[in-house]
Amino acid sequence: MTPLMRIPEGNRTSTSALARFSAHPLCWVTMAVMLLALDVLTGPTIQFPIAYLLPVGLAAWHVRRYWAGSLAMSLPLGRFGIVWLIEASSAPLWAAVINLLIRVAVLLVLSEFVWRYRRAAREVKVLSGLLPICAYCRKIRDEKDQWQVLENYLPTHSEADLTHGICPNCARVHFPEAFNQQP
Repeated sequence: MTPLMRIPEGNRTSTSALARFSAHPLCWVTMAVMLLALDVLTGPTIQFPIAYLLPVGLAAWHVRRYWAGSLAMSLPLGRFGIVWLIEASSAPLWAAVINLLIRVAVLLVLSEFVWRYRRAAREVKVLSGLLPICAYCRKIRDEKDQWQVLENYLPTHSEADLTHGICPNCARVHFPEAFNQQP
């Protein structure tokens, strides 16, 4: 597993079968086809375009920008086809095209907002509040009143990884021989 794919031990959660299925593109496409089929079956009186938010939103939520955009464009196009080919609408063509463009625009904007929100939420994991830390050994007391080394606590409670180095002041104090040498 690459470092970007690694899930810190403290963040592992079990997922239900429904959650795993809702993350799969087959779920979104199936939902979209079912919505279009409901549109055909119910006729011109009952319409389902507001429900198009579901597959588009799920695709964007699961950080699949391509799928969300594709569904945002294909669902209104499918609705447009239903109106003109099956229902033989008496509304003028220009009104149907404007409705199509409005639906595509709304769904694309929604998918972009959801996609950006979810991507940002995955990148941010913030520690907040006061962390009790020992003034001498720098261990942190966790929620179970156990003292943990800082290097173990931070990666399991945040997305931060630590590297070790030495600041110039500590280097002078702990390694004076390296600073006393004149080149």
